[in-house]
Amino acid sequence: MITLKFRLLMVMFFCSVCFAETAFSQTLVKIVDQNNLPLPNAVIEYAVPQPLVNKSTEDPIYVMDQINKAFEPLVLVVQVNSLVSFPNSDDIRHHVYSFSPAKTFELKLYAGKPKSPVRFNDKGLVVMGCNIHDAMVGYIYVTDKENAYVSNKKGEVLLPRTLALNMQLKVWHPNSTKGLSQHTLLTIDQKMLDENDIVIVISVNTPEPRDSFEELAFHEH
Repeated sequence: MITLKFRLLMVMFFCSVCFAETAFSQTLVKIVDQNNLPLPNAVIEYAVPQPLVNKSTEDPIYVMDQINKAFEPLVLVVQVNSLVSFPNSDDIRHHVYSFSPAKTFELKLYAGKPKSPVRFNDKGLVVMGCNIHDAMVGYIYVTDKENAYVSNKKGEVLLPRTLALNMQLKVWHPNSTKGLSQHTLLTIDQKMLDENDIVIVISVNTPEPRDSFEELAFHEH
């Protein structure tokens, strides 16, 4: 009986240690604008040395919807060579297209769900518009990094692994004052590691009403 209780206590201790390690293996990053307001739709990506993992042969299909004459989500992050479906959840038809170097494609006037998803083979930013509704604009951020995340409505990103000293983060936002083609680079220092969370400030412009869709080039930095 004593042996059984001892084993049970050891199992509980082992589980608590594993849980503690998991809890502390995450880092909360908050992204705010120059007025200290939460900044949603910011992309954070970083490289971490890790062993190669055999991926599933089945391709996941990401979704870029169209709701209330807007792309949903505004910013979608996908891995290189991913498939993206473009359902139209509006009760009107849309004509989705992009002339971006990373992916040029066109889904002519349609309602409901297109027959086939679109594959995004090259990394870069894909800026999309609607040929019928000029105010519609959306972004697909195609990356070759395993660690790439989008900030939520609170401007927060919970990174799944602890950041290391001198690790570099690349932060992108569609309204950055640096321009659509630029990233904000941040190197993790000891002071950041000592804090409970990390705050990143990105200066942004207020989006102007769009009367037409113009192609915007994107280059990796």
